[in-house]
Amino acid sequence: MFCGVENYKKIQRVNLLVILLNAAVSAVKITVGLMIRSAAVTADGIHSVTDSLNNVIGMVSVRFAYLPSDEKHPYGHKKFETMATLAISAFLIASGISLVKEAVSRMIEPVIPAVEPWSFAMMGFTIAINIIVAAYEKRCGKKLNSDFLQADSVHTFTDIFISLSVTGSLFAVKSGLVFTDTMMTAAIAVLIMKAAFDILKRSMDVLCDAAAIDADKIKRIVCNFDRVSGCHEIRSRGRSDDIHVDLHVLTKGDMSLNEAHDLSHEIGRSIKAVFFGVTDVCVHAEPVEHIHEKKETP
Repeated sequence: MFCGVENYKKIQRVNLLVILLNAAVSAVKITVGLMIRSAAVTADGIHSVTDSLNNVIGMVSVRFAYLPSDEKHPYGHKKFETMATLAISAFLIASGISLVKEAVSRMIEPVIPAVEPWSFAMMGFTIAINIIVAAYEKRCGKKLNSDFLQADSVHTFTDIFISLSVTGSLFAVKSGLVFTDTMMTAAIAVLIMKAAFDILKRSMDVLCDAAAIDADKIKRIVCNFDRVSGCHEIRSRGRSDDIHVDLHVLTKGDMSLNEAHDLSHEIGRSIKAVFFGVTDVCVHAEPVEHIHEKKETP
């Protein structure tokens, strides 16, 4: 039984469609590259194969991410999906390094393929498909709160720049500017590496429990309650669609257990109403007198 079955099914459908489109793009690029003897176009096609592999990883990780919580994983399994974005980051870094090597190689031994007019049309076709795929993934990723789809859309956008670079190099060869593709490749390598580290930072923030919500914003909400004298030790963590919050609130010492319990629930509901994605709020109520006693203790 999956948690959020409808979301899970929608994400898997998106992944399957993207896999099929990426496979088609890869086949076209590799075929064109071999026919016109272009190492760059062939390499671009092989690089596109990694997109399909990424989405296979995504399908497997999402399957685990949407399993319900259990005794061993009381907070659920959604971080499995976030962990999968690390693989995408690794693929992007590897792609960037590969492009740098390709640029150096072309500086040493320029490659002059047998460029044909139809090859430009085929490259344009694959670029159009990549634009559609990237936009589709980005939209679905935001709508379904899928870290993987959003990260993979960034990867797909970088593929567009790579394909544009390769197409530009073909035009350059036609014009006699053999080294233009080398400069474009180097620039794209920088963009890819930046995208990789952006994804890595977002993923590590979630996996290392970085604060998900500004503590001062939570404090302002909590301190609006008449029966609350103060608020401290505010912590938040988790993915944007699965945020956990815990905090301590100061109340009058004569408040009954039932009253403190009701207040905790009211605070939890208020926080969830303001911050989308908060799934759990743990409120620890403590008498304000205890804080004064601690301050007076030498």
